[in-house]
Amino acid sequence: MILRGSPYERGLLQAGLCPEMIGPVRENVHVQLGKYQQLLQSDKAKGYLGEQIRITGELFPDVFEEVKGISKGFDLRMIDLFRFYHLRILLDMDGCTSWAVSLSSKQAVVGKNRDLADGNQIFQRVFVHHDPDWQGKKILSLGSLGAPCAYSSGINSQGFCLADTNILTADHGSGACRYFLMPFLLTTCDNVDQALEKISDLPHAGGGSLALADSHGKIAVVEMGHHHLNTQESTRWLVKTNHFTSAELGPSNLKAGRQSSIKNSEDRLSFTKRKISVIYRDFDLDKAIEMMKSHDQEGGICRHHDEDTSTTISGAVYTCGNRKLYFSDGNPCDSLWYEFSLSKEYADKAGFNYESIPTENPIQARRKGIARCRLLAQFDDIFNQSGFQ
Repeated sequence: MILRGSPYERGLLQAGLCPEMIGPVRENVHVQLGKYQQLLQSDKAKGYLGEQIRITGELFPDVFEEVKGISKGFDLRMIDLFRFYHLRILLDMDGCTSWAVSLSSKQAVVGKNRDLADGNQIFQRVFVHHDPDWQGKKILSLGSLGAPCAYSSGINSQGFCLADTNILTADHGSGACRYFLMPFLLTTCDNVDQALEKISDLPHAGGGSLALADSHGKIAVVEMGHHHLNTQESTRWLVKTNHFTSAELGPSNLKAGRQSSIKNSEDRLSFTKRKISVIYRDFDLDKAIEMMKSHDQEGGICRHHDEDTSTTISGAVYTCGNRKLYFSDGNPCDSLWYEFSLSKEYADKAGFNYESIPTENPIQARRKGIARCRLLAQFDDIFNQSGFQ
């Protein structure tokens, strides 16, 4: 989906381009909120969410406007959207495995297997965001209908990339929610150093990690609590799953009643580290995708609902140097892989208008077994049909 316009207009376009999904998105939000109605109606929860709305408006006014557009398009109250987003950082609803690799060629690659409860795949979309105020910058991201830009991962046209994982922690408080921080960083940062500076300057709600990489080959992983942050950098590779590993944040991991989830996270972390250590010397796209497809009795990162608590609803591999996304819409092991690009040079060489659609190289697609794909329609056609001038 190509979303062009102001933050509010881009939020509104989600429903405008997918009117058939307005009902399912509304139902999904209301069903999730209904499950935790008693919790959400407590005075403590109401006070916390009110403070989070205020903080978000102050820290991230553009993201706040985007959520307003989403609220209008899907006919959902702002308070209900904020409840929905914050439930996802407080409850055991997400999994995910992310990694970042820095190559000797000064290039960086980021990968993420996105693990959610069964039924979430129908909301998943690849988005291109383009705001006239960004002076030509675009964001290519993987996310969900009903959520702001880069709800899972993304890369901008400067080659700065990020991907998150959810981590349940006791270290929560008022501050930046990760789902609003991610589009803010992609909008305002060109590289990892800039992102780390902005992250360190902000208060955080707590919970989750971010894998960061840029077109200069720099990579980092940030664990985020409310009281503590931990940043790890490497010239080789880094991996995150769904528990804190640093001395500062590790004690705040929520473990009670979650022994199976913690073990699964620890197994996936060990498995992915072993895999990357083996393929790192000859690391390439084929090996990265094969790793994303991996199954193992202990630690395989392609997860299936029939044998696990979560389902891997997509795999994503971003290459920062040429601003590409390789994406499987479904389990990486048995779904087609698509290729999208934000590279002007790539688009020009392929004979496409850079102001139209990111697309894939058909020769490379055949060679790598990546399915041929284009987005929905011409960039300007979609924008014009939306009714915005």
